[in-house]
Amino acid sequence: MAISTSPTISTTQNKYIPRGRNVLHTIFENHFQDFVDHYEEKYEKDYGKYRLDRIISVVKNFLDCGDYIKGIARIRCVNPNCGFDYFVPFSCKGFYLCPSCSQKRTLLFSESMVNDVLLFLPHKQYVWTFPRALRVFFKHDRKLFGEVSRLIFQMIQSFYNEAAGKKIKTAAVISFQTAGDFLRFNSHYHGIVLEGGFDEKGNFVFIPFGNLDKMSEYFRRMIIKFFLERKLINERFAQNLLTWRHSGFSINNEIRINGADEKARENLSQYIARPPISLKKIFYEPFKSKVLFKTKYNDYFRENVKMFDAEDFIADLTLHIPPKNVQYIRRYGLYASRTRGIWASMPEVIARAPQGWKNEHLNNVGTEAEDGKEDRDISLSEKERRSAWARLLAKIYEVRAFTCPKCNSEMSIISIIMDPEEIHKILQHLVKIGRSPPGINTASLN
Repeated sequence: MAISTSPTISTTQNKYIPRGRNVLHTIFENHFQDFVDHYEEKYEKDYGKYRLDRIISVVKNFLDCGDYIKGIARIRCVNPNCGFDYFVPFSCKGFYLCPSCSQKRTLLFSESMVNDVLLFLPHKQYVWTFPRALRVFFKHDRKLFGEVSRLIFQMIQSFYNEAAGKKIKTAAVISFQTAGDFLRFNSHYHGIVLEGGFDEKGNFVFIPFGNLDKMSEYFRRMIIKFFLERKLINERFAQNLLTWRHSGFSINNEIRINGADEKARENLSQYIARPPISLKKIFYEPFKSKVLFKTKYNDYFRENVKMFDAEDFIADLTLHIPPKNVQYIRRYGLYASRTRGIWASMPEVIARAPQGWKNEHLNNVGTEAEDGKEDRDISLSEKERRSAWARLLAKIYEVRAFTCPKCNSEMSIISIIMDPEEIHKILQHLVKIGRSPPGINTASLN
């Protein structure tokens, strides 16, 4: 019998139920050690010789995510006549593996983009793709994406300057994505690009690119030249790439976001920061060690389902874990942190800046910055993550985690418990009174 992936949150009574273990935990608990044992033999050649230590580190944290034994926070109603409480397990922050932590990160990123970054001006979503022959280089050199990301922005800036007939200051947020349908490695880029820029007088120059033929050809030649200069391909292969009728290089910018459409900005920001997997797409058959992956119909594969061997599934999923401390999303031009630091000295930008930025930065004038500098610091602080936790739960599940379901009073964290013996006693008591946390194996508490 397949294990379902139904969520552990009930929204019918607007009540928060702490999440427990999910089907992905079960798959990794049952098969990850076999994957590690067979990595050198089965996967090292295609997936990378030196990636296993990184994978083991991320998976170890993921397996502890949501595990009450590893540490819990106690949350209690402040109403002395009520006293209702519950316990929440710690999270792993495995953004490209853990579905729960990835969803939290995606929402935090989207919220930051809408409230603090994106100007109230028209933007376009761009998608840049590469031929299969070049995608493999991104798989084995995980820092290659940063150089290509910077080239893409420089190309946009150059085309905008040419179209405007003068130098203008534009902006972009560019996200490197590795996952295609069925978890196959498909390196490509998504971008939120300002549709124009500001000239030296502070006037906004609207540049609505429709026909992308010239930009697409420039993109192809630019990337081939880059790979050739890096000695990743030879001259003969480069010439072949230039003669292919269907080159595999493409640019798409069909989706426009109006400056005042906050919901579209939020949705697109979430889309470019999405994780490689959703629990809704996978079903596990433990007796056969199989994972069924369901998605929308794919014209290339001519199917919408794929059956994985459990170890192969783990191999394909962990392939998308980035190197440590590598950020796949970068901001350029007016959206880079260095340039945003001087927004307060740019009246034309202030007039179109999001309210969150105005509230926090309007009186803080920054120092000089260079146009075109990139911003790698797209992550958020631990303080921001913790303070946003309850708000994100409300956004995801339409519940209020810090509102008491008994009396509607405020709830607050009263303690952090790390001692395994003490946690064990608490869990035994919760089971005894009929409040067993989700995902707990009650037999293991005896």
